[in-house]
Amino acid sequence: MDKETIKALLYLNVASILWGGNVFFGSYLKDFLGPWSIMSVRMLIGSFIFLFLLHQAGHLKGVTRLLGWKEVFLIALSGTVAYQATVYFGLRYTTAINVGLINSLAPIAVAFAAAFYLKEKLGRQHWIAAFVSVIGLVFILSKGSMESLYALRFNKGDLFILGSIFIWAVYSIAAKLAMAKVTPLVVTALGILLSTFIVIPLGVYEANYLIKPVINAEVIMAVVFIGIGPTVLSLLFWNKGVMIIGPARASLFLNMVPIYVIVLSSLLLDEVLHDYQLIGMVLIIGGSLYANRQKVVSKKD
Repeated sequence: MDKETIKALLYLNVASILWGGNVFFGSYLKDFLGPWSIMSVRMLIGSFIFLFLLHQAGHLKGVTRLLGWKEVFLIALSGTVAYQATVYFGLRYTTAINVGLINSLAPIAVAFAAAFYLKEKLGRQHWIAAFVSVIGLVFILSKGSMESLYALRFNKGDLFILGSIFIWAVYSIAAKLAMAKVTPLVVTALGILLSTFIVIPLGVYEANYLIKPVINAEVIMAVVFIGIGPTVLSLLFWNKGVMIIGPARASLFLNMVPIYVIVLSSLLLDEVLHDYQLIGMVLIIGGSLYANRQKVVSKKD
C-alpha cells in the first residue's frame, strides 16, 4: 500500500471518528442543552471558522453570486437545520448506538434519491442491498421483537433518526448539484452561514422558555468539539481523502461511523450493544457494502 493511500485512509477514518463524536457528544449534551441550543452554538462556531477559510481561499468577496439563494437555502434547510435537528431531537429519546446504526442507511437512501431526482440507473445490487438493509432496520426498530413489529410500537427517537436519513438524501442531491458549480468548501460554508441565522432565534427561544441550559466546563468543551470537529474538520479531512482515492472508494468509509459510535458509547456512555442491534448492523452495513460494488451509471449513457 503506497503512502498516499495510507494518508487517505487516515484522513477518512479521522473524518468518520469526528462524525461519530457528533452523535456521542450530542447524546451526552441532551441532559444539559436543548437541540436548538446545541445547534445555535455549533453553527456560530462553524460560521466564524468558515468565514476565515473562505477569506483564506479568496472566495469571500462575491461569494453570494456563486450560487442562487434558492440552492443555498435548500442546502441549509435540509442538510444543516432539518437533518441536525432531527438527529439531536432523536438523541433525546433513543441511544447513540441506535442513531449510529440507523444512519448506516444513508448511502442506500442517497442512491435511491439520486435515481429519482438525477435519473441515475440503479443496478440489481442496489435493490438487493435495500431489501437486506430494511430487514436490518426492522431488527433495530422492533428491538428484535415480533410483538413490537406487529403492534407498530417503535421508539419515537428512532423514528426521528429514520426521518433524518430521508432529509440527508435530499441534502446530498442538492449539494451534488451545487458542487457542479463551486467547491465543497463554498457549498458547505454558505449552508452553515445561512443556517446560523435560522437556528439562533430558535435557540434563544428554547433556552429562555423551553429548556434552560445547564453550563459547566464539560458542556463547553463538548459544544466546542461539535462546533469544530464534526462541523469543520470532518469536511476538510473527508475532502482530502476523496481527492486521493476518489468518492466511490471513500463512500465506503461512511460505514465506519456507526462502528466508532458503538465504541465511544460503549466505553464512555455505558451503552450496551444488544444482539438485535448487532444483527441489524451486519445487515445494514453489509447491504451498503454490496450496493457499492459497482458504480451507478446514468440512464443517458
